[in-house]
Amino acid sequence: MKVKKLNVFDENPTDGVNNRYPTPKNSFVQPCLQLVVGVRTTGKSYLTAKMLNQFKKDKTFDVIYIITPSFNSNKAYFGKHIDEKNSFEPTADSIQKVIDLVEKDRDEFEQYLKKIELYKKFKREFKTKNNVEQMDGELLIQGYENDFFNKPPSWKYDKVEPPKSLLILDDCLGSPALLQSSGLVKLATLNRHVACLQEVHSDRSACGLAVIILCQSYKMGAGMGIGRVLRENLSLLTLFKNKQEKQMDAIKEELANVCDVNLFDRAYNYCTAEKHGSLTVDFTPKCSRQVFRKNLNEVILFDELQCECNNKK
Repeated sequence: MKVKKLNVFDENPTDGVNNRYPTPKNSFVQPCLQLVVGVRTTGKSYLTAKMLNQFKKDKTFDVIYIITPSFNSNKAYFGKHIDEKNSFEPTADSIQKVIDLVEKDRDEFEQYLKKIELYKKFKREFKTKNNVEQMDGELLIQGYENDFFNKPPSWKYDKVEPPKSLLILDDCLGSPALLQSSGLVKLATLNRHVACLQEVHSDRSACGLAVIILCQSYKMGAGMGIGRVLRENLSLLTLFKNKQEKQMDAIKEELANVCDVNLFDRAYNYCTAEKHGSLTVDFTPKCSRQVFRKNLNEVILFDELQCECNNKK
């Protein structure tokens, strides 16, 4: 076989925004779309609480929402990280309610940016004129209305950047939140693009919404569980020990296009050999060697996986 390279289609496009949240080197890429699968008492809530503790330490998210019928019983795990006002029962419109809140935060952020520009204009005018009687009347009124004489506008979160949000769905299999929600399909394909911004800010064109779904089964009958569209768009898959061969066969069948199944088998057997052990498969790893993790913080370094990241962040 001979190959001849043609002088065409050789100009690379400019890099676009990726809408990623800033995260430490060894943390997962955010905003994620993560599925955590394990039968009762395997440790899903405990593992998720560990993630929330790390998220708080790293200031990964500004606000966390949860859709669950059992928030009160899981307060020990989630209560210190999630305000009760951000907890929703799993209804047909609960996901859309969360999306609406993320968009409301987006609107407030963009209003804040406009106020900052207005404040700067007000201060320049005040400094130049040096007398309120000489200032533009409309600008002066806006200054009084926004209390610009005493302080600049303030943003409600720690850092001036598009809000970073996380949604957890827990114990929602069979509920209207999954079965009747068009919002779930939207999240499955567009979670990084939720709440688009009018202008790019902090290298992001949208606020985005990270999603973590906790469930007992990877795959159920048609219309009963997590749809294939969502499963095929996962950035993270966390699995606890599963003794059902059909479930494991279904997982490996769907992973075959994006993951070395032989490596998956070895990693899964190692990670779930002990009680409450879990395997996380990272489909968008920061380093191409760090695809498999045990209990979130132990990377399994297979020789078959070579580093291709060139120390990129």
